[in-house]
Amino acid sequence: MTNAFDEESWQALKIPEKSFAEKENLIITVGRLGTKQKNTEMLLEALKLTKLDSWQIALIGPIEPTFQSYLNHFFQENPTLKTSVVFTGAIYEKQQLWEYYNRAKVFVLTSEWESFGIVLTEACRFHNYILSTPVGNAEHIISASGQGEIIPVNDSVYLANTLQSIIDGTKEIIPHKPNIGSSLSYQAVVTLIAQKLSLGE
Repeated sequence: MTNAFDEESWQALKIPEKSFAEKENLIITVGRLGTKQKNTEMLLEALKLTKLDSWQIALIGPIEPTFQSYLNHFFQENPTLKTSVVFTGAIYEKQQLWEYYNRAKVFVLTSEWESFGIVLTEACRFHNYILSTPVGNAEHIISASGQGEIIPVNDSVYLANTLQSIIDGTKEIIPHKPNIGSSLSYQAVVTLIAQKLSLGE
């Protein structure tokens, strides 16, 4: 049984789900920021090369203590990014976390390796355009949903160019395929398993 999205909990919150047109010019990433696995440096190095204009970046998750010196140096070198690049800290309350996905247009994952990657499932569920390295379930999620593209590991220049094309409006990121969100729920996964068991598969 794969990881999945808790659709029942989201529906119980009764928060209006934003259409893509209602979303903000917001890019998010979620994870343990500053760990080798999450490769947060790749995103920040890309942001140095990107003209953000009115777009905002939210980096959501706990910050590794050893990463703080890198961040201090990053903002010293790039003081103009202080108003556009926001570190929220860890968000464990699902309603608050899901609201970020609900508001965002773009989700970025720069990991060097991943397991399944529940954050990609959440990003897909909320119609985020996904930019992800080829880790975990990224290729399946992007292929099935048509919402995003694979980016090379440790290529901050490639990521910067891709982000810039989104910000400038030269890259189409509005979803055109039917969203596969309902098939990503725990309820759908359990139903599928039950069907397979009843057929003796």
